[in-house]
Amino acid sequence: MATPQPLKEAGLEFECQDEGRRLVVRDVDPGATGIRNRGGEALASFLNANRQIKALDIREAGISDNGIGHLCLVLRQTDQLEELSLSPIGLAGLDFLMGVVLRCARLQTLSVAVVDAHTLESAAKNVVPGDHDTSKFAGIKKPEGEEDEEEEEEAPPEPEGDEDEEPEERERKKLEKLRKLLSENDYDSGDEASKNDSSQAGPSAALLQRLTDFVTAVRKKENLLAVECTGDVVPADLQTDIARSMKDHCEQRQRRMQSRQERGARTAFDALKDQMEELRATAEGGSSASTAGAMVLGTLPGEDGSGSATHLGMRAFIGRRLFAALGEALFECQRFKSKENEAVSTWEGECAFLAMYIRKMAKEAKEAKEAATGR
Repeated sequence: MATPQPLKEAGLEFECQDEGRRLVVRDVDPGATGIRNRGGEALASFLNANRQIKALDIREAGISDNGIGHLCLVLRQTDQLEELSLSPIGLAGLDFLMGVVLRCARLQTLSVAVVDAHTLESAAKNVVPGDHDTSKFAGIKKPEGEEDEEEEEEAPPEPEGDEDEEPEERERKKLEKLRKLLSENDYDSGDEASKNDSSQAGPSAALLQRLTDFVTAVRKKENLLAVECTGDVVPADLQTDIARSMKDHCEQRQRRMQSRQERGARTAFDALKDQMEELRATAEGGSSASTAGAMVLGTLPGEDGSGSATHLGMRAFIGRRLFAALGEALFECQRFKSKENEAVSTWEGECAFLAMYIRKMAKEAKEAKEAATGR
């Protein structure tokens, strides 16, 4: 599968796996600038046109919030993915992802990394912290011959203090006074930056609220079997809640599958047992009240036990027994196919399974007859 031209222009490449059912998108140049178009809209259109894709991995594509928005809007309409792995997103991308979690019933596996920022799609900054660094400024040199008409600035008055203080002590107090003056209203100083960092320690309130909503939605969607939400700002207790919900979902799915299989197997066995009892009573020509009562409904000509039996009864008996054996073999074949057993994935495998199962039933019937007769 060739990479579409819009995605090539965005610096992305495709890798198709599992016969086109899994699509991996990577950045050709991970070191390129992050503000260029990442091809999210083109990728969404490609998925919409190729519904056979069931798994998507864009962890190494660099597609962030805006591209995730285009992608999630299409996934909510198609509901085609069973597995989705995303690159790091901010709060805006998490809002888009919530729509996919709530509306996509086929999604089973989800992996996402969250960053505590409104959006990771931001324009380049024109001012960087280094622009405020004046430690290397050497001053403006005046042209030669130009007279300096400006008066020399008066030196700051000496700090008042005890004349008996040592020169080092006076110098220390002077430096403290200058440092205090410079630190006022200096928002670019190192001290101010450290204060801002301490105030922003831990996830923001907006992120915590969105993560809580995300965990609640994951807990309600039983189709989700494996969800991973990572990031330095994601609290450990929320990750524990997600893991616990995934465990409950897997256990519920296993119980439903087991109950469905037991119910189907028990119904087929009971129906076959009742049918065999009826056919055996008909062939043996029983005339007891219980046998007669069992033969009232659904008897064929020659099977009424009135003594006017013809060869039709025996032919019907053989035919119904063969159909019963074939029906049970077909039922077991479909049960194995539902478990995606490769042995019955082709029609040749199905025929071989039916023949094997019928021979097995014939052998069991023969052994049962020999055990009953004592031979």
